[in-house]
Amino acid sequence: MTDQTGEKPGTGPEARPARWHKPALVVLVVLMVALSSVTSVDRVAEEDFESLFHRALITFALARTLNGVISVVQGTELALSPAGVGVTLTPGEVLDPVNDLVERFSWIMLGATLSLGVQQVMLDIGQWWGTRLVVAVLALGWLALRLWRGGGKALEQTVLRALIIALFIRFAVPLALIANEAVYAQFLESRYVESTQVIESAGSEIEAVNEPVAELAEEGEGNVFDSLGRAWGSTRESLNLKQRVAIIKARATELVEHLIQLSVVFILQTGILPLAFLWLLIQVMKRAFGFSHYRREK
Repeated sequence: MTDQTGEKPGTGPEARPARWHKPALVVLVVLMVALSSVTSVDRVAEEDFESLFHRALITFALARTLNGVISVVQGTELALSPAGVGVTLTPGEVLDPVNDLVERFSWIMLGATLSLGVQQVMLDIGQWWGTRLVVAVLALGWLALRLWRGGGKALEQTVLRALIIALFIRFAVPLALIANEAVYAQFLESRYVESTQVIESAGSEIEAVNEPVAELAEEGEGNVFDSLGRAWGSTRESLNLKQRVAIIKARATELVEHLIQLSVVFILQTGILPLAFLWLLIQVMKRAFGFSHYRREK
């Protein structure tokens, strides 16, 4: 018996997917439960998390150290300005915008570490045996409702929503961490290494400026007219400091550039990329389980 299109019932284009739809669902659920029960993904995610958290702590400490060094140089320069013999030292003015940027960068790094702390808690929750059990029970329950239609579409959709939430809790953070670290290794690692090296070397140069300034401070405590030789030495040291300040001016531009580079790296890794991966994972799960199909049938 054929219909008006000349095809037997159950053999049309809409019916053909049903031949493989049930086996595909079974394979999908079995694979999902199996992945939920093993810890290989969790171990990889933990290693990636430790690497990211270690970089964040090192960078945060680097920013605070640089902030302290700049603050010391700025304070010393202000105390010595009246002591220079016809020389005005301006490291404080040069470094003031950099110091402001370092302060803001420190807040970015604090936010990054807080974000990583939340991700660590979610990683622990996803690895908990209770979460794995909930995933297995909901997956098997949804599969039974999907294949035999015993509980109606409303119950099936409710179980599916709960399953998607459970899967999100179980896999979202581990997969996001793995993908995040892959992006870092491919696109961000060279930026991070270069920027940290520049900031470290610049901090050392800025700290070196403070050493001769401190010597001038000691000389300035006495009467500068007690000895012409002492005054000449002070003036010569001041001219040397002018050269050092010129170097700091050149390095200040590099500091700004590389602090911005590091800000971009950690905003991406602890903010934008995790949210993007989580959103993508939700969309993949909805399509894999035919969630849009339920919405069209309403």
